[in-house]
Amino acid sequence: MTAFLSRICCLLFIACLSSSPAQTEEAPLKLGVMPFNSPQALVRSLQPLTTHLEQQLGRKVIIYTAPNYSVHIQQLLAGEFDLAITGPHFAALAEERSMHILYRYAAKLETLLVLPAGSPPLQPAQLRGKTIATSSRFAIITLGSLEWLEKNGLEFNKDYTLQEYPSHGAAIAAVANGMADAAFVARSALQQNPDEVKRAVSVQETGIFLPQVCTLLNRRLDIAMMERITRAFASFPDTVSGKEFFQRTGYAGYTPLSTADRAQLRSYISLTKRLLELP
Repeated sequence: MTAFLSRICCLLFIACLSSSPAQTEEAPLKLGVMPFNSPQALVRSLQPLTTHLEQQLGRKVIIYTAPNYSVHIQQLLAGEFDLAITGPHFAALAEERSMHILYRYAAKLETLLVLPAGSPPLQPAQLRGKTIATSSRFAIITLGSLEWLEKNGLEFNKDYTLQEYPSHGAAIAAVANGMADAAFVARSALQQNPDEVKRAVSVQETGIFLPQVCTLLNRRLDIAMMERITRAFASFPDTVSGKEFFQRTGYAGYTPLSTADRAQLRSYISLTKRLLELP
């Protein structure tokens, strides 16, 4: 199978139907979203935002996600998206190429340890010999969790088995279904899962807090459009649907990616480059 056909087969393409007025004939804006949840969950969660953007910009916004983080990162770094919502370490890498970071979500990215329903709290050492689910080895949640385990005396690829799944939701389901003993996931991702899934697991705080997911735009867009997009995102938290979105997801609004955030991300950016074999 050619690389082109492989790419077409791998890409999960999702068109968000808009309830906004008729769009202009301008090409739709491509919004690339990191696959931290199932495609259906991502589209459902982001619909208020895409509807707002379409109304403000007069252009259709189409969500693109991918079957895994690796494909998403390749597309992001290749500049395939006009807009993107992705991990902060991926955002920093993309900023070195074609993207501009507008905001990160204001709430810190909190890592939770997910256990089978009814499980008592455990110490990190009790994960020795266990199978731990995660969304991807590239996810900042995973990198932070592996660092936490190492600080607590558990060595990667020796003291536990790390099992990758397509999304946080799939990792949570693996624990609920008995396919994994535990999972590391983001609190915000857990909140976006159905109540029946959340009831099937227990949750333990880890004390791991990282910079949240970032929103980016492509610098190839003309200046006038970039300014309109920036204003559209900035106005979203003040709308009725925006307030509901940020309350439901726990993202708490938008804020710039700070100097302190970038300093905290430095080691994760370096590790991601090594994993991806980037210069």
